[in-house]
Amino acid sequence: MIVEILFQEVCGLYGDSQNPTYLEATLPDAQFIYTKLTDVPYFVNNTPDIIYIGCMSESTQRRVIETLRPYKDRICTLIDNGTPILATGNAGEIFTKTISYVSENIETEGLGIFDLQVKTDLFNRYNAMVLGELNDIKIVGFRSQFSFLYGDNSNSYFIKCIRGDGINPESKLEGMRKNNLICTQLLGPILPLNPLFCEYFLGLAGVQATAAYRESAMNAYEQRLREFSDPKIPFKHD
Repeated sequence: MIVEILFQEVCGLYGDSQNPTYLEATLPDAQFIYTKLTDVPYFVNNTPDIIYIGCMSESTQRRVIETLRPYKDRICTLIDNGTPILATGNAGEIFTKTISYVSENIETEGLGIFDLQVKTDLFNRYNAMVLGELNDIKIVGFRSQFSFLYGDNSNSYFIKCIRGDGINPESKLEGMRKNNLICTQLLGPILPLNPLFCEYFLGLAGVQATAAYRESAMNAYEQRLREFSDPKIPFKHD
């Protein structure tokens, strides 16, 4: 099994670098390829079983889009063929139609996989928690972001929010999904926080694996579920 981690030297903010670490612990026999921003991605000429990319700065986000733009057709082929791809934090925004950096007066075209627009305001950070549901799996996570997404993701969302906001404060549909491409603004990192989702995601690649340190991870997950379900716990933070 081959797992490609994209640009971790610049795409691992807010603890997202622990997602590959957790995958390595869960898949000790897999081959992990760490592609640098200056490299030709492995997926261009090969088909990895899983691709992951984490959160990045806004200036890096623009570089990542331009790095990946020549490979858009190949990325679309991978998505159409069902390759599991996970993008966390603001990494998923690279797959939208446009990103407007309003505080910098810059607009960038994304890869256009999703017909959504992003507005990023570096003067306004949004910190919050999310409790959502994917099929019968509860998802918990944290958000710390400068951006919201706008448009209709009713046929392409990741989770329905039980508590917390979706792609913007007027939405209860968080993230984006097309086939096995999953984009979420949750940080945390999401895989160690959600061992059931980790196992679900690996199942998309045809792997029936047990999440690493499962007993401890499940105990922490269940405790967090109780906390996130407590109406006394505030979900938005200044």
